[in-house]
Amino acid sequence: MQSKRASGASVILIKCIVLAVSVVFSIFIAELVCRYHYYGDLSGVGKTPESKFIRYDERMGWSMIPDSEGYFTNSKAGFKGYVRYDENGIRANDNNFDYESESILIIGDSVTAGLEVDNNKTYVADLERLFVENGCEYSIYNAGVRGYGTDQSFWNLERLLDIVKPKYVIYMFNSTDFMDNRTIKQSNRIFGKPVFVLSNEELIIKNRPAKEYEYTYYAFVEYGADGYKITEGNVNGTLRAIMDYIKDNLALYIPLKALYKKLQVYPTAAIEKTPAYHDVEVLEHILKRMKGLGVELLFASFPYKDEEVYIDDFTKISNKLDITYLNLFPYFTEPWENYHWKRDKHWNEKGHLQAAKALYELLSPRLCDR
Repeated sequence: MQSKRASGASVILIKCIVLAVSVVFSIFIAELVCRYHYYGDLSGVGKTPESKFIRYDERMGWSMIPDSEGYFTNSKAGFKGYVRYDENGIRANDNNFDYESESILIIGDSVTAGLEVDNNKTYVADLERLFVENGCEYSIYNAGVRGYGTDQSFWNLERLLDIVKPKYVIYMFNSTDFMDNRTIKQSNRIFGKPVFVLSNEELIIKNRPAKEYEYTYYAFVEYGADGYKITEGNVNGTLRAIMDYIKDNLALYIPLKALYKKLQVYPTAAIEKTPAYHDVEVLEHILKRMKGLGVELLFASFPYKDEEVYIDDFTKISNKLDITYLNLFPYFTEPWENYHWKRDKHWNEKGHLQAAKALYELLSPRLCDR
């Protein structure tokens, strides 16, 4: 009897081993197929984490590491940008112009930061060259930070005003800023942040100094008929670690994107269902605070996702606050993929140059014909 039980247990063990090997082999084959299908080769992903250049900041959540430098890469998307920051956490342009001039400060998120391209290939650096080459000398500073919303850009502007002393400030809006403005902590970022909440037509700041949270924690501001509330929680740590590995290292992530949302590894449901008019209203209040700093503020937006639906809102806000709105939409006439890295939302060198050309055309009559 014992011999039969032992034999049965051995058969079960062998079946389990065969099943496990089959699963691993199937995943391996599926990964190779995905790599070849999506990327055209079988090499690894190879990407630089954004944390290489950022640090905890109790006032803004996170900020750029002063005097940091290195490469920001993603082999599958095709970029390898050389990145260098100065002692104030401002990205270097590497234009090396030697002149005394008035300055322009550009604030925004990862699109402005442009870590995917070299220092001298960002739209900020391109714009500075266009000005100088056409006899209109401005020093232009890149204060873009990955993941920043309008709120963090405002606080970054406060920090840099006395350092840069800009004649003009350009805020480059990205539609992801709406979500970032309601974010306290995303579960896919290592740091949380302060947040403005809209209450009785006033902005109230919460979570300052910014707390340091567990990596798996998330918290968002959610608006409803009765005001606002904080939606928070934790994703499953083990599941998160597995799926983060897949996202960062495997081509299997691409077909699994839908599953990620279903499992709420990156929980954004609380934000996505919030009425858009709250987003626009919060944006208007923050822009009003920016202008209240006494700067000559210009507000720009560019084609991204369904952002064109907000152009009328942006125009109304700009007219109401008496700030200039720079609409870059008409200047991006080619297909999306021509301006962006492969399967990446950020501009390639052509996208940055196109943005710079658009900004120069919109700005030069105002800033150069003086």
